[in-house]
Amino acid sequence: MDRNKVIKKIGLIANINKAQAFEVMNKVCDYLDGQNKSYILDEASACLLDRKVENKAYEVLIDFVDVVIVFGGDGTFLKAARTFANSDTPILGINLGQLGFLTDIEINRLEEGLNKLLAGQYIIEERMILEGTVIRKGKVVNQVIAINDLVINKGPFSRIINLESYIDDEYITTYPGDGLIIACPTGSTAYSLSAGGPIVNPKMKSLIITPICPHTLNSRSIVTTEDEEIMVKVDADHNEVMLTVDGQDSFPILSKDIIKINKSELVAKMMKLEGYNFYKILHNRLQ
Repeated sequence: MDRNKVIKKIGLIANINKAQAFEVMNKVCDYLDGQNKSYILDEASACLLDRKVENKAYEVLIDFVDVVIVFGGDGTFLKAARTFANSDTPILGINLGQLGFLTDIEINRLEEGLNKLLAGQYIIEERMILEGTVIRKGKVVNQVIAINDLVINKGPFSRIINLESYIDDEYITTYPGDGLIIACPTGSTAYSLSAGGPIVNPKMKSLIITPICPHTLNSRSIVTTEDEEIMVKVDADHNEVMLTVDGQDSFPILSKDIIKINKSELVAKMMKLEGYNFYKILHNRLQ
């Protein structure tokens, strides 16, 4: 989306399970009404309000708007970014959660953020997306995309799994442990960080491999280039292994399955308001 393009209609999507969602969405609707700016809500969010508003199904909302504002934490933002990954419409986040590395507007600076949006004081960042392919007995059984990370984990059992790992068909090592996180730079401040992985500027294009509770003393995170393919062969003695997408969706993995992770051809378009700085956000979030 061109920086100078006039925003004619704004999409609003809220996490209806957040206690503040009703109050904040009402404030935003009042603000947009005062600016004579058109907006449209997804059906679930529209049910939050006492007023009658234009609404559409979540999946098709993107087709009717110039920008989508999501109200929630990073989880709400991630769902929207995956759902609308095929669209050129950018997403802006209002933080109703805790850390909020992806969301851009804090509640106490709501009007200031909306003023910047309508004044065109923003840039559009194109963030890298991961693509994961699960191969079972030579056949593709699932393909997924992730904004933050793809995680292979052992499930509820305490038994370790062995993950034989390759980069561009070159054997690297076998990780014995609880699992493996493959993150892109946007996801470096999520699960990968809590597992001891590096913080990577989200403007970079790379893949990050971080083991989860490795049963070895010499396992370290590995950062690859965007063009390299990561391949993991799973060896487990139980059928509770899972592939998790952005901590939200999951898919069962069997022993001997092969998981390939690449950079997707899709990108996540995230709107960043004037004054945004990744390192400032990092300082504020990590205190």
